This record gives sequence, structure tokens and C-alpha cells, in this order.
Amino acid sequence: MQNPVVVERSVGPGCRTCITKKVKCDEQRPLCRRCVRLRLQCEWPVYQPSMSTRRRGLGPIKSRDAWTPPPILPIRQSQAEPVDLNNLSQIQEICDSIIESPTPGHDHHLESGAFNIWFDTGETANQLNDPAQETELVEQENHAQLSILLSPQLPFNFQTTPAILFARDLGPNYAHSLGSNDSQAVSFYRAVFAPLKSTREAALSAHFLFLDLAKQNTMALHFLLAVAHNELAIHLGPSNNPPQESWKHFQYGSEIFLAALNPLARSTCPDHVGTMLSFLYMYMFWMRIPPLNAQSLCQLSVSVLTYVKSHRLYELCAGSETSSADTVLLSRILTYLYDRDGFCSFFGCGGAFASYGSEHHEKRHRIWQLSKSIFTYSDRHTIASAMPSTQWPSTSHILNVYFELISIHHDINCYSQAVEAQVPRLLRKTKRNLARAQEECKSLSHLVKECKRQGRIPPLMALVALTFFHAIQIYFHRSRDSYFGQLPVPNEIQQTLSELISAAFYTVATGPVQLLERFQWSLLIAGMETHDPVHLEWILANLSDPILKTLLNMVKEEQEPPRISIKQLRRIIDPVSHGDIPGTLF
Repeated sequence: MQNPVVVERSVGPGCRTCITKKVKCDEQRPLCRRCVRLRLQCEWPVYQPSMSTRRRGLGPIKSRDAWTPPPILPIRQSQAEPVDLNNLSQIQEICDSIIESPTPGHDHHLESGAFNIWFDTGETANQLNDPAQETELVEQENHAQLSILLSPQLPFNFQTTPAILFARDLGPNYAHSLGSNDSQAVSFYRAVFAPLKSTREAALSAHFLFLDLAKQNTMALHFLLAVAHNELAIHLGPSNNPPQESWKHFQYGSEIFLAALNPLARSTCPDHVGTMLSFLYMYMFWMRIPPLNAQSLCQLSVSVLTYVKSHRLYELCAGSETSSADTVLLSRILTYLYDRDGFCSFFGCGGAFASYGSEHHEKRHRIWQLSKSIFTYSDRHTIASAMPSTQWPSTSHILNVYFELISIHHDINCYSQAVEAQVPRLLRKTKRNLARAQEECKSLSHLVKECKRQGRIPPLMALVALTFFHAIQIYFHRSRDSYFGQLPVPNEIQQTLSELISAAFYTVATGPVQLLERFQWSLLIAGMETHDPVHLEWILANLSDPILKTLLNMVKEEQEPPRISIKQLRRIIDPVSHGDIPGTLF
């Protein structure tokens, strides 16, 4: 007698918690909305590839080749041209058509041979294939290039470097493959990503300069490629996780990074510019992976702070009497790190390095002024040259106002998370700085109005700063004992919200703002505060950041009425740190 065939029931998709309760799961990773709402421990089954896949790897046997990244050529162009990225073949055509010639306006940054533009493509291919060879080459480069920054400093504690920052087996094995090569990723970074990350001309932007710098540092180059592949995947379509190409470069860069910081493995002087640039690309990598990995960002912030304090980089830059190329570059990178860490602090992720910069505000201001000297030449062509009949705020003044708003934003972050004993002092400080910023923003508002009256296009940075200022005012009002979207709305907040939406609408119509984090954050604040469905629909249509857009949708869909406090917002981002879902890791 034949045994009856037992047909196993297929388990439906979803987390184990919902499957056990026999309820429908929305499959939102790593925490589904039902578990977040009911404060349950959301458990997911570990993905296990088939036996054949584990034996032979991914992909058909006949078509699977050894993964060998192609060499990266020194691509140069004076102005970034718009690129249609409907298919990756067009990106490859860009690589083949770019002429290898020095970019105008960049020679004044290349001093003492520290930034050699040209490099052997054969050596680059070997670097990308073998991380062990990369470490040896980095050591050789550091021996050959001695500058003011390569001086003996206090040793960095290698044991304090958190392993969570670095990709080991997190993604390279199971992530999807985008199919792009490194030349396509660099072309996308140069032609699309860098122009969208700045309101300047692409060839004069900081990220364009960082690309040239990363080409001379193998460690930073890997982290840049990790960011470039991930941003290309986001641009081509919705992507919740970085592609396989991005994870592999992040892993290679992490291995070199750990070897460079290990005092037992090497005795050479540290390369501060390359290390801090790698830290910056780590921020840019983790900040674009939904949901925000709060644990990684917090430990990244602590690692940056530890390195800066160990090597006294703030004192090195702020106390420098001569503005060498290295100190200016390092000051620019430190300024970007302060901006990124303060932005993450809003979500309760990090903020240690930004708080250190706020405590040493005089050194931070000196570093900011030093970092602007990179763009001294380009800032000569200001609004005043376009309209010589009237005295207008210069580009430098607009950037100064914008940077002060960034520091105020972090002050409010600290105020919203402070214990009761620190609240009065932080409240007075924030009110004083906001009043000063309001006076500075009046000149920007007058500039925008005059440009409208004369039929001219106002500077995009001035519009972004005004939008950001109005969002900061609402954030300050709602940052502690109030709720975003709370009714009734005070008249002052209602007026500020109207000005915020008007400024945002005019900014979107003026120029691209998809990758400007502070403007995207301003749209998030407006979306959480407004009750107008028309305004909300427009905000969602222009909110391009996937993390912020998902967060706004969750607030509007799950909260009834749609209001939320800043503490609840941070619990959504990181329920582990706030004790909502014990035992769950992002």
C-alpha cells in the first residue's frame, strides 16, 4: 500500500509574528506596521538560498563569469551635461565620449603634487580586485605624499571602531545585481549626482572636487563607488536596498579602512583627508538605505568624533595660519560631516560629532570660513555682477546664513532631547540665534521679492535657505511639548506654514532640489503640519527622498488624527533605542 502524499501548506509571506497570529502582514521590513502599532517583536524568517545556489553561486552556470571590476579612467569634463538614464548603455556612451583633459577651475586646488590627476588604469584594476594589495598601495602613497596633515598625532583607538559600520556578509551575497560597471557609476556621479547635490555649477561643486580627490585614495574611491552604484540604482527605479556592486565596494573600502586605523599593522602617519572623506561617504551610504539604520549612524557619529578628538583636527584646521590645500580640503569635509551628523540627529541617530562642533562654535566658525576659500574664485561672479545697479547679498552671505541655520537646526535637536535641567539654557540660546537668523533672512526675502518684481530668477540657494528657515521655526515650536499637526493651529504657526509652502513651491519651480537634504526635510515638516489635502498631495509629489516620504506616509496614514510628536517620530525610526520593541534590531 502506497503511503499517502502529504502536501505541505505553503507559508504566506510576512513576518513570523503575523503568520503565527494568522493575520495579514504588510511585509514592511524590518518592522511591519502591525508590529509597530501593537508594539510586538517583529521576527522575520532568515532567507536561505537553495542548495544549488549555495554550491555554485547566483546565476546560470553557463553565463556566470568571475566578477572583475573594469578599470576607472580619469574622466574630465568642464560642464556636466544632462543625461538620460533610461538604460545603462547610454551611461557607457558618456564614458567613451569624455575627453581626458584637466577641468578648468580646478588647477588652483592641486598643490605640491598632492593630487595627481592621472593614474595607471592597470594598477587601478588590480587595486579593485585585491583588498590586500590595496592596503600596500595606500601605504606606498602615504609614504610618498607628505603634507601638513601627515604629521604624528595621538593614536586612534582601533578597539573603539564599531564593527557595525562595515559590510561583511550583510549584502554582497544576497543583494540584487544592478548590472552597472564602475565607469557607468562614476559617469552618473559626475554628470547627474554631483550637480543635483549642489546649487553651484557642477564643475565647481564640492562633490566634483571630492571625486578628483577620491581618485588618488583607494580607500575613499571604494566608498565613493559604493555611494555611486547605490544612487544610480535609486535613480533608475525604486530600490529599498543597495545593489550587489555597492555592497562589494563598501566591503573592500571597509577592509582598507580597518587596516589603515590599526596601529599594530602599520606605523606610518595617518592620512586625515582620505579618512575623513571615507567617513563622509559612509554617511552618504547609510543615509540612503530605508529604513534608517540608527545603530550604524550613531556609532558612525561616535567614531568620527573619536578620530577628530584623537588627532585634534579641529585645532589643526582652526589654528592654521596658512591656508594650505590640505587644510582647506579637510575643513570642507569637516563642514560636510557636521551637516550630515546634525541632520541625522533630528531622527535620534547620532549627533555626537555635531554637538562637539556646536560646543566649539568659534573653531567651527573658523573652519567654515576656511572651507569657503575653495570657492573664492567662483563666488566673485555673484548676484551683484548680474544686477550691477543694486547692491545684493553675495553668494558668500547667502551661504553664511544657510550654515547658521544648520547650526540652529542642531541646537533645536539638542533642545528637543535634553533633560529638564538643560532646557532653560538651550531655550534661551535657540531663541537668541533664531532672532538673529530672522534678521539675516529678511535680506534674502527682500532679494527674492525684488527678483520677482524685475522678472529675474533668484538664487536657488537663497530660496532653499528661506524654506529651511520657515521649517526650522515650525520645528522649534513643535520640538518638545507639542505635536506636528496639532489642532488648533496657532496663528503664528499657520502664517509660517503658509510662507513655508509658498517658498517651497517657488523653489521647486526655480531649480532641481531632489538631493538637497535640508530642503527635503523642510517638505517633511510642512507635510506633517499641514491639514490641506491639496498641499499634502503636492508635497508628496515633490518629496523625492525615499526615507522621508515613507515616514510622512506612515504619519498621515496611521495617526488618527494625523498628528505626531518628535518623540513618537524618533520611536518609528529607532524603536530599539527608545525601548518600544525590546530585542528587535534594525
